[in-house]
Amino acid sequence: MGEIVDLLDKLKRYFKFTPLELRGLSIAILVMAFIISFREWGSGSNFNFTIGLFNFFNAVLIVALSVLVHISIQRIWALATGYRLEWRMWGFGLVFGVIIAFLTNGLFWLILPGGIMVHHLAGHRLGWVRYGINYWALGLIALGGPLASISLAILFKAVSGVVFNALIQKVIIFNIAYAVFSLIPIPPLDGSRTLYGSRMLYAFSTAGIVAAAILINLNIGVWVAVVTSVFVGILLWLLYYMFFEHKAWSL
Repeated sequence: MGEIVDLLDKLKRYFKFTPLELRGLSIAILVMAFIISFREWGSGSNFNFTIGLFNFFNAVLIVALSVLVHISIQRIWALATGYRLEWRMWGFGLVFGVIIAFLTNGLFWLILPGGIMVHHLAGHRLGWVRYGINYWALGLIALGGPLASISLAILFKAVSGVVFNALIQKVIIFNIAYAVFSLIPIPPLDGSRTLYGSRMLYAFSTAGIVAAAILINLNIGVWVAVVTSVFVGILLWLLYYMFFEHKAWSL
C-alpha cells in the first residue's frame, strides 16, 4: 500500500510535462499527423482542402492519443523506479519522415518522433540494489513505450472485431508503425536504450513486438496473435542466446 501511495505522490509532483516537452510534442504530433494523412487531402487525385483538413484533424487525434499513451507508460514506470523522465523531440527524424512521405507519396510512414532521457531522483532511489542511473533500468523504461503502443494496437484490433471503422484501422496501423520504428537501435529512439540496457531483453522484446505487429494484421483471433507472438519472442530469444550471446560472453 505504501508503494502505491508513494507512486501517486511522485505522479502528482513529477508527471506533468515541461514547456519544452509540450512544444516538442506539439510539433511532433502535427508533423506525424501530416505524414499519416498525406494521401487524404482530397478525393482520388483531386485536391480538396476541406476534406484534407478534416482528415488531418482526425490524424492529429490519433497521433496525440498514441504518443501520450506511449510516453505516459514510460513516465509512470520511470517514476515507479525512482527516475524522472524527460521526452526530447528528434528534429532530424521528423524531417526524414516528411521527406520519405513526399518520396513515396504517403505510402510509407516513417515514425521517428524522438526519445527519452531520465533524471535521477536521489531521495526516491534509496534502498535500491543499484543506486543511481543504470542501463538496465533505462532499458526497461524505454521498452515500456513500444509495449504500450503495440498493446494499444491490440486493444483497437479487438474493438474492430465488433465495430469496424476506418479510423480504428488507422489507429491500429499507426501504433504498429510507432512500436516497430521505436525499436530501431539508434539514438535517441527507445530501441537504443533497450539494446544497451540488455541485449537479451532487446532480442526478446523486438522479436515479440514485430511478430505481434505482423500477426494482428492477419485474419486470426487477437488472443491467438498475442500468444503466438510471445512464443515467437521466446523462440527467437533462445536462438539468439545459443548462436550469439553465450559465445560473446565466452570471448
